[in-house]
Amino acid sequence: MSRLLDQQIQKLKLNFITMGLNVSTALSDAVDAWRNNDLTLAQTVIDGDEKINEQETHLEGKSAQIIALQQPVAGDLRKIVAILKASSDLERLADHAIHIAKKARREQGAPSDSELTDLLLKMAENDKQMLTDILQAYSDIDDDAAVKISEKDHQTDEYLQQVNQIIIQRIKEQPNFALEAMDYMKLGNHFERIGDYVTNIAEWIVYTERGRITELGNSDY
Repeated sequence: MSRLLDQQIQKLKLNFITMGLNVSTALSDAVDAWRNNDLTLAQTVIDGDEKINEQETHLEGKSAQIIALQQPVAGDLRKIVAILKASSDLERLADHAIHIAKKARREQGAPSDSELTDLLLKMAENDKQMLTDILQAYSDIDDDAAVKISEKDHQTDEYLQQVNQIIIQRIKEQPNFALEAMDYMKLGNHFERIGDYVTNIAEWIVYTERGRITELGNSDY
């Protein structure tokens, strides 16, 4: 029974990593679509959301089935619960990627701000690296790496503060920039939330290994 449970948990973990890789691709493509105003790529990202949702539903169903039939305890139960929770974070992260992709549908020749665009792309790169690293940490169940990865979210937060400060200044100088500013602000918020969801996944890795819920970003870990 124990060997069967180990095999089922390992398969669950592999399915989670596969879902994570799909989300990572969606995020990367969404950023490229927005940056290049690529409507075709944006639509590819949007169309791919259904598959990601199906993967989350599959993980939920398999997790519930394993818990019901195998009745895991202690460490094994934590592994399953963590995957169940982390898959939900991945799905929400993917939703933000969809919103970013939809921003590619802006009018040709719409006003833009190179300084704000550069900052948002820095946020995107930080998010993408965090997501890549956290999937590796989950594959290895490396709680120390997870903590370090979560700390990178502070950089995303700092970029967002800079974005908001510039937006306020731009609107003061150019009131007509307000509408475009709202798009930049929304994009910044999407990138900030993506960093938060990666941090949530890091917390589930820590939970798996240490057996306690820890809010990363505080000094209690």
